[in-house]
Amino acid sequence: MLVLWLVVVLGAVAMGVAASVRGEATVVANLRARSAARYAAESGVEAARARLLSLLVATPSTIDRARAFQDLDNRFGDLAEAAIGPSRFAVAMVDLNGRLDLNHAETATLQNFLLQFATEGEASAAGAAIEDWRDEDGLVRPGGAEAGEYARTGSPFEPSNAPFERLEELRRVQGISDTLAYRIAPFVTVDGDGRVNINTAPREVLAALPGVGPEGARELLARRASGEVFTSAGVIEQLTRRGALAAGDQPAGGAIAASRTSTVPSRILIVSRGWQPGHPLTHEIQAVYAVAGGRLTLRAWRERDL
Repeated sequence: MLVLWLVVVLGAVAMGVAASVRGEATVVANLRARSAARYAAESGVEAARARLLSLLVATPSTIDRARAFQDLDNRFGDLAEAAIGPSRFAVAMVDLNGRLDLNHAETATLQNFLLQFATEGEASAAGAAIEDWRDEDGLVRPGGAEAGEYARTGSPFEPSNAPFERLEELRRVQGISDTLAYRIAPFVTVDGDGRVNINTAPREVLAALPGVGPEGARELLARRASGEVFTSAGVIEQLTRRGALAAGDQPAGGAIAASRTSTVPSRILIVSRGWQPGHPLTHEIQAVYAVAGGRLTLRAWRERDL
């Protein structure tokens, strides 16, 4: 009996040791896969950065650069998935000037933009709440919300009274429903410089520009579809002047609207994901670069596991 009990005890100990070893092996394998995924993602960023620098050098003129940056994904399609040793990475590039910058958009532009996704009352409240979230003071705009309003509604959040750092913050803003945040997310950014690239911006962003509106946006898109590449923001002045004259107003504000637009990108987002085939973990890096002449300057770097 003593021998039998000893065999049972030794068997239990052996099973425990084996389980512990398997657990440690799994942890080590996960750490190895995470490291490999991260370095693969970082390699993707560096590969994309090198390609962008080459493109900047090859396109010194405005029209060539505007044309080259109209379709970044297709131009760098070979980076959509690439191997680096036993790992792989996938890269996507986004012209952030093709999106509306929530940290720089003024009241009129915000309202014009949100009205395409919500009723007039909802758009007004959402726009005021966005401005209250990002401004430095505690004054409440009509329809907006500061810390007191968040507390009264039982929200676990309150305005940061500083620029948005991540797009995910938008879902914390009072008056921004999950549905509205989801609908506008593809058209907004928090990493831009306030300018809109009229060669890459979609209809929703172009229509938000004061003086352009839905009709002007349709005209710009039609001209782009015909192969035209804009080399000057003067086209925005023409649209605003023509729209004002048609409405019987004085043609003012065109120069202001044009100053908020560009024809080439000044902010580029590189999204790189790395992984090891056969392992579920994926690592993502989002790198934002400022474009000035032939130089790229890192402005933001974010990482996460997926």
